Order: sequence, then C-alpha cells, then structure tokens
Amino acid sequence: MRLKTILYLFIVVTLGFFWCTDSDPFTNDIEKLFIVAGLVDINRIDQTIQVDLVNADADKNYFRENYYNGLTKAYLQKEVAVKLSKAQALLKSKRKELSLQILDAARPRRVSALMYEKMKGTKFEKFVAHPKNGSMHNYGIAVDITLVDESGKELDMGFSPFRKTTLEIYWQFTQVKLGVKLTENQIKNRRLLSDTMKKAGFTPLSHEWWHFDGIPKEEARKKYKIIE
Repeated sequence: MRLKTILYLFIVVTLGFFWCTDSDPFTNDIEKLFIVAGLVDINRIDQTIQVDLVNADADKNYFRENYYNGLTKAYLQKEVAVKLSKAQALLKSKRKELSLQILDAARPRRVSALMYEKMKGTKFEKFVAHPKNGSMHNYGIAVDITLVDESGKELDMGFSPFRKTTLEIYWQFTQVKLGVKLTENQIKNRRLLSDTMKKAGFTPLSHEWWHFDGIPKEEARKKYKIIE
C-alpha cells in the first residue's frame, strides 16, 4: 500500500512539472505565445466553428511551409472570438447546414516576416502585410475565413490562395487579372459570408474576400500588443 502511495505521488508531481514549465509537451511554441498574450482558442468559445489552419500544413498553403508547427487550434482575442461565435449563429439561422471555417487567425509577427520574404517581389506580395507595422493577424483580431457545408467541403468562393497547387493558384490569379467575372454562385457565396461577418461586427478587407478584422485597426493598435 505504501509503495502504491509513493508511486501515485510521483505521477502527480511529474505531471505537475510538465504542466507548469516550458517543457509542457501538450502545447507547441506558437501556441504558448498566443496563451501568454491572453488569446483564447476559438473552440473554447464555440465548438461548432470549423478550423483548418492552412498555414500549419505545407500541403495546403501557397508558401508550402508549416509555419505553426502543426498547430490545429485557432486563437483570437476573446472579444473577437465572441463576435465570431455571433457570426456563426447568424449564419446558422440562415443556412443551418453551413458553417464558418477558420483558415488562419492569430499569427506571430515573426511568421508574417517569413511569409513576406517569400512573397516579396511576386504577384502575391499584396496578400501579405509588411511586417514592419504589423498585420492585424499579429494582434489576434483578424481571421481568414470561408464557408463549408455539412461534409466540410468549402463552397465555391472563387479565387483564393488556400488549399490549391501552385498551378491552380496562378491560373486563378491570371483569370482575375484578365477580368474573368465571378459566377453567380461565387458572388452569392461571398455575399453570404461578407454580410454575415459584417452583421457580427467585422470589417472586410477589400481585396481579400476571406479576410475580416474584428475591431478597427487603430483601436487594435492602442488596445493590444503585437504578438512577436
């Protein structure tokens, strides 16, 4: 009995050590930055919101890099996460079979710098904010987001740099440059996303249908620190 008690205490102390030190095996370095900055896992606020962090999977992003060490959780400032939950509820009230799916959320500035260097001088440079002033992703108040159906399949939204091969992205981008118009279905899907997000208090980015800021930029810069 005494041996069992000693063994039990050893296990408790060992687990406590892992949870309370930088050796925490359950959290990667990027996630630690978000937690220290006071951000929240969106699924702690709303479990129904889908998450597919494409920049944590080299097979799903244009950069062909894993920038988040395989992180699968989306982190945001709490007030923005609450707004996103409101947007999900609004969407469900219109189309219960659909869901918001987060493609990217909070992002350390060091990651933005790596992205910018890779895109600098290319046609896609405008899709990555210059790291000097910081992207709204660096403050944890911006999301890249899309719509998916019950099976998790993304609705046809038209051009995006996510989940496509380099050839597909260049083909889509060429179509945009040539002035090829969106289909009625693509327009309808983009409008549904934009209207839903705006009603929940988000501001869209004009040249990126997938990007939304949860609070105004100047307010974010005064209220929060950049996540380095």
